[in-house]
Amino acid sequence: MSKHDVVITGIGIINPAGIGKDEFWQNVSTGKSAIREISRFDSTDFPTKVAGEIAEFEPADYIPRRFIVKTDRFTHYALAATEFALQDAALDLTQEDSYRVGVWFGNNAGGWDICERGFYELYNDGATMVNPWQATAWFPTAAQGYVTIRYGIRGYSKSFVCDRASGASGLYFGVKSIQEGFNDVVIAGGSEAPITRFGMTCYYETGEVSAATDPEKAYLPFDRNRTGLVLGEGSTVLVLESEEHARNRGAKIYGKVVSGCMTTDTDPTSGVHFERCMTRAIQSAQLQPKDIDVILAEGCGTQQSDRIEGEAISSVFAQAPDVAVSVPKALYGHLYGASCVTEVACSLLAMETEQLPTMSQTEPDPDCRLNFVTQPQSRTVRYALVNSRAREGVNASFVIGK
Repeated sequence: MSKHDVVITGIGIINPAGIGKDEFWQNVSTGKSAIREISRFDSTDFPTKVAGEIAEFEPADYIPRRFIVKTDRFTHYALAATEFALQDAALDLTQEDSYRVGVWFGNNAGGWDICERGFYELYNDGATMVNPWQATAWFPTAAQGYVTIRYGIRGYSKSFVCDRASGASGLYFGVKSIQEGFNDVVIAGGSEAPITRFGMTCYYETGEVSAATDPEKAYLPFDRNRTGLVLGEGSTVLVLESEEHARNRGAKIYGKVVSGCMTTDTDPTSGVHFERCMTRAIQSAQLQPKDIDVILAEGCGTQQSDRIEGEAISSVFAQAPDVAVSVPKALYGHLYGASCVTEVACSLLAMETEQLPTMSQTEPDPDCRLNFVTQPQSRTVRYALVNSRAREGVNASFVIGK
């Protein structure tokens, strides 16, 4: 049986850089950073001072009230982004076979906000005061579950927890569910909301979160002075469809998931299989490295991770050293489960507007000699390569085509 081509027909974004894809892209394509000093809690004695926070978001504006008390902030973001994506795709799920629609999400942290409040309630007020919905609201699959409940979705669906590659894993296998004929439509994406004292403490202990206090210099991927990533929050959701399904209903098509590959470096200090991942994705798309117009890199911001990725990119693109490279998450924070799909959305919006996403950088690392997009730049984009890499060496690369 031949595989079905997979196209993207809807984009929904809830992000520190903007609510909705238009506001988000206006800020990202012009290099406007959304990283600020933490306002969600008092960070005076906290080891990290900055984050990508969503400043103005009222769940009741987007979500049925009966869901709000039952769910955590990360599920609120996912529900809102899903509604945006479905509206953008002009897709009425009541007209679809609910057993042919799936939800494939990534989430790394679960519900830190409701968990933290639950701990306070338990120890200060007693067990009877703990929100009874906490038992399900904190779980990483809650976003997927409530999206299926809200829209009556019954098709093949899954959630993935895979560190920084959580969202990439959801996208990879969600695409496969259409290619192999299990679904006609997939709601693919991810969501995170780790900006709490408890949540950020856990992330800080990984050694990957920057302790820099200047928001403008805290997240500097591939920079000589990089000190780690800055956490962000939010959700991005994409509507994926088989190309036949999309064309039959006359949908607007942003682009196509031309290919995808996942590999694992069992030694996370090595990038051998990261290099192989990019190479296989490009080859599977029947392209050459010179055909890629922009790379949206993982750009973790640690000394080791960026060195590994920079060397892998330089090796794969040795015959195309001038390919544009950007890390848009440097403007809004690393979104873990929502990271990869947000970069895929960036690639689609770059294709539509012929504007590249920008990144923050002050002093390029001389050992990472790549063509970084640090200023607004116009360029025709036909193909983009989107990378994702987890801390323990799980790699994902996607070729997105116009």
